[in-house]
Amino acid sequence: MLSFFLVVLSIAAGSNASPCKASASSSTSSSLGVAQTGEPPGTKELAAPGTASTQLTTNPDQANIAQPIAGSGSGSRACPPDFINTVFNTNAPDQIGWPNTVWGSLTSNGINDWIGFSINTLDTKQTYDVNGAPAPTTPSLDSAQIHLAMDPTDVTAAVAMLQGASPPPYLGLFNEPDYSFDGVTPLTSPQDAASSLGAVFTTPHPNTKFLAPAVAFPNSNWLPSFNASCNGCFSQIDVIPMHIYDPDPANIISEIQQFHSTWPNWPIWITELSPARDDCTLTNAASGTGSMGEYINTLILQILALGYVERIFWNSGEWDSTPINAAPAACNPSLTDVNGNPTTVLQVLGQVCGNSTNTGSTATSKVKRGPKMGLY
Repeated sequence: MLSFFLVVLSIAAGSNASPCKASASSSTSSSLGVAQTGEPPGTKELAAPGTASTQLTTNPDQANIAQPIAGSGSGSRACPPDFINTVFNTNAPDQIGWPNTVWGSLTSNGINDWIGFSINTLDTKQTYDVNGAPAPTTPSLDSAQIHLAMDPTDVTAAVAMLQGASPPPYLGLFNEPDYSFDGVTPLTSPQDAASSLGAVFTTPHPNTKFLAPAVAFPNSNWLPSFNASCNGCFSQIDVIPMHIYDPDPANIISEIQQFHSTWPNWPIWITELSPARDDCTLTNAASGTGSMGEYINTLILQILALGYVERIFWNSGEWDSTPINAAPAACNPSLTDVNGNPTTVLQVLGQVCGNSTNTGSTATSKVKRGPKMGLY
């Protein structure tokens, strides 16, 4: 279904967000509530109980993002294989340069795979284009997709995919079942999710690894309750995903550590990650308030040091044409500009892992774009 949404971010001291594009995902048990991007429809308003939400109205461009901090030049550090990935939201195919320029910019700077809000390839999903038509794709883009069964309505398709001639290497099992975006995406209880996914868990899948449900609030009780209700299904879970949006790397690391303490025997994928801040108050351990470049360098190195986070998915891979934050251009987290070329954010992210090879142009002026559409 197609829907257009206002971009709204929930803001609280330190925060996480949820899964809609420009939406932020995953708030945390500490009532952090900053917007998250990357799930069904366009943007979501996510605030933990007791937090205030703020509507953001700026459409930042990509000027003046700081370069990496000292010692982080290209080739100076190596991340694990497939460590850096991205999120495509449902307005991505509306971008100039989609798919070839966009995907070429991303892969030339170290992006490996991507996750979106579709179980099928985008050329079969009408809501992945603002005009309501299936989105163009390429073989290389399709092969890099992490398929996601969004909710119980995708279970039949998931079983068919597992039984097909070319089952995917990974399959995500539900996206933020604990959060309903604007009442459009369904809320699913842990017990109902366990019942719905029974058909998936009983389907042989020797070539497919399962990602547990990616909840909006990773350190809540939703996932433990699901585990208690699914008749030992976690023996088939290969990866535990989480969503985090926070302008302070220290808060993110704390959330990851708490999450890992609950699930110590599984690797973690952060399938939605961004500062999602309404201003440029990004935190750097060395200098206090820092730039986007300092934020990325600080955060990525600290995540790598944990040793149990296998992958991150930066949100977003496309130019975010809606105001996911009311910050100056320096804080827009988009990895490609309005023409599909690399932004400085993408170059910095690639350089942290020694992968940045493409120094394409970044957007230098604001571009008026159409309304953001839903992320699923």
